[in-house]
Amino acid sequence: MDRAPAPVVVAGMHRSGTSLVASWVQALGIDVGSRLLEADAANSRGYFEDRDFVELHQRMFWEATRPDDGGHRDWGWTESETLDHRVFARHRAAAAELVSARRARREPWGWKDPRTSLTLDFWDELVPDARFVFVYRYPWDVGASMERLGAEVFVGRPDYAFHIWNAYNRALLAFMDARPERCLLLAVHSLTEDPEATAHLIQSRLGASEPSHLRAAERLEPALLHAMALDDPYVQMARELHPASMRLLAELELRAGSAGATMRPPPARRQAASTPLLSVVIPYHNDGELLIEALASVERSVPVAHETIVIDDGSTDALSLHVLGFLRARGATIVNQEQAGLGAARNAGFQQARADYVLPLDADNRLLPGFVESALALMAGDPRIIAVYGDRQDFGLRRGLVEVPEFDLFRLLQGNFIDACALVRKRAWAECDGYDADMPALGWEDWDLWLGAAERGWSLVHLALPAFEYRVRASSMSSRLMEPAVGRALQAYIVRKHEKLYAQFLPSLLEVAQGAKREPPRPSPPAPELETLREELRALRLWAEEHSRASISQTTRLSQDNEALQAELARWEQRTAAMERTRAWRARAALLRLRSSLR
Repeated sequence: MDRAPAPVVVAGMHRSGTSLVASWVQALGIDVGSRLLEADAANSRGYFEDRDFVELHQRMFWEATRPDDGGHRDWGWTESETLDHRVFARHRAAAAELVSARRARREPWGWKDPRTSLTLDFWDELVPDARFVFVYRYPWDVGASMERLGAEVFVGRPDYAFHIWNAYNRALLAFMDARPERCLLLAVHSLTEDPEATAHLIQSRLGASEPSHLRAAERLEPALLHAMALDDPYVQMARELHPASMRLLAELELRAGSAGATMRPPPARRQAASTPLLSVVIPYHNDGELLIEALASVERSVPVAHETIVIDDGSTDALSLHVLGFLRARGATIVNQEQAGLGAARNAGFQQARADYVLPLDADNRLLPGFVESALALMAGDPRIIAVYGDRQDFGLRRGLVEVPEFDLFRLLQGNFIDACALVRKRAWAECDGYDADMPALGWEDWDLWLGAAERGWSLVHLALPAFEYRVRASSMSSRLMEPAVGRALQAYIVRKHEKLYAQFLPSLLEVAQGAKREPPRPSPPAPELETLREELRALRLWAEEHSRASISQTTRLSQDNEALQAELARWEQRTAAMERTRAWRARAALLRLRSSLR
């Protein structure tokens, strides 16, 4: 009886081109499975992963890692890098059954699952004749691809990409040391530079008969294998911040015969401008390596003379302190302060800024090219502009372009829609007394600044182009602001602080609160004394205390009892003698409708 064909195994780090190689292997006549993972937005051509092998590996990893250990257990890596290989023996029978079923088909076969990289010795005992195709990709490109997946574990911890990359590729090299004759190592850039030659190399090493329909170049999808330029600022910093990854990459390049990143010296570092036109201020508190991405985005996106100031707001975790030490050694401007909150950190950055224009950038966001130079031109042409803001590009748990509205004071009174990442005139910031560092909770200091600017006659201008990338995380500060208790206290604080501004639009704001149809808003006639508006403002304050920031423009009810509403209505009628009669009756009718709805 003829011997069953030896299997072909494709492995390597996730997001490293293993799907592309597996598609070539399948096109060479090797069956990689019939129950494959479906294609999705992250891999439109398909993963070519047999569910049976994937699910077996997931069970093995779940049992071999601790639930209280951080990391990504589905990929077999935790922060302590503890993977109990002894547990794998429990799954030997299931794995042997899977191999037996595949061998029984009597045809060339194999499988692809990146997790195989951490179980190579386990499978080698079951299929000692297997041949292995290993694929590696630069760790920074793997990390960027993992972030694009949108998984919270990678969106919030980009350093995980390097640690998992190290674990997987160490395992590949150790296996190759013991069995070099059965292993083929490929660099992903060789796949994209000369796909036909790489596919032919795979075919010759596997001894497969190459079908005429295999056209390797047609199977490439460049967007899935996008590579950063080797002189990119992030690549430069990543190479220095992760020396262990670079040593491992050098070994991979040597084994694969590739003249890649390790063969090229890093580019010269850009020096800070002696007379900056722009100061970029980045508040930082326990944000780990996210700061590296923010700094790199500034270098990519700011074409004018600039300085970047990092305000460390009392960071305490080991990773963040390591990142700060690394940046300080590179000559970055780091200002340390006791933890005082986001507003105080931004104020410290503005005070340190030497330029007339300042751009605050949160440490977990990334600036985009094209915005700064356009915003600077607008502000230079109009001295009454306090800030220029743009649209934003969401990434992480939510992806897509968010087109921010044109500036509208009435809309701004209902809720903030202008992010802090805007080009700000330093003189105007000072005139508005900076960011309020005494708010009940962090997160709306920018809203308060924009309202204060409007009170003083400053204007804001919208640029219809993406200004920055906003990292959407489940644990972000903005998600906490959606909690009712937090939102109510902050809104009440904002209304009290800017009550004169709110009073000018009170009737229209009440109509919005009650869901009533309204005409374009007009400020109310000015009162001789501010006291004449105190009672009317109470209604607005009560409304603000009951609603969160996101729903302020959509809410349709108040929660006061009928007696309080009737008293509020009576006070309103007594205080509106100086107002236009038609506007007073419109507000009265709106309150009556609300009273009726609450019965």
